[in-house]
Amino acid sequence: MITEKAKIEGVDELDDSYSILLDNSTGFMLNKKYEYVPQIGDEIELFGNGARIRGISANSKMVFYKSDEQLEQERKEWLENNEKEKEKRFEEQKEEMDKDYESLPVEFQRRIDRFRKNNPRFRVDYESYELFCCKEAVKIAGALKTPKAIVKFKKLKYDKQKKMVAISDDHSGNTFGCAVMLAYWYVKEKENVVKMHGALSPLVGNEAYGDIEKGANSVDQTHTEEE
Repeated sequence: MITEKAKIEGVDELDDSYSILLDNSTGFMLNKKYEYVPQIGDEIELFGNGARIRGISANSKMVFYKSDEQLEQERKEWLENNEKEKEKRFEEQKEEMDKDYESLPVEFQRRIDRFRKNNPRFRVDYESYELFCCKEAVKIAGALKTPKAIVKFKKLKYDKQKKMVAISDDHSGNTFGCAVMLAYWYVKEKENVVKMHGALSPLVGNEAYGDIEKGANSVDQTHTEEE
């Protein structure tokens, strides 16, 4: 059992919870359903279960403490709700996603077809993320034309990259890196667009994403030959 003791340094009241800052620079959210009103200076003890808080004591009085069974039930409920939310979001985005897919060059379509074939859940779980990377890759490839120009572009600062290509402001480091590498292979050797690992494969795993091509059939997306 991991425990942590600290004093409340700041409290921000939200609609249904409190955002609590502790004097050890950590913090947590507390639902108002527990009927504890946090005050600056209160002594807090947190009971941990890995990365999750399973119990909280304030001024030596227990606010709540969850059993293993309760934690497992909460986990199952979260998973169920998360799946429902993903299904709902997919249904809302499906028409636009289909248009995006149809607008892609054939190599990018074949790439997405591979993920769809290998993972029946790909469309719901990951396709919108992959489509974003693919669309940005096409944009970068169309603007820069050559592998050498794309390698140079990758090394520039963001403000200069924006002047060269109208890239989206919604990129993370991962989506940008994937888009650049897809663009690089599209102008250098199109077939490698189909073979490259999925945008989230390094995070969720090749099999989970639907990317099962490995070894000699895979392309190392961590570098380019001109680097």
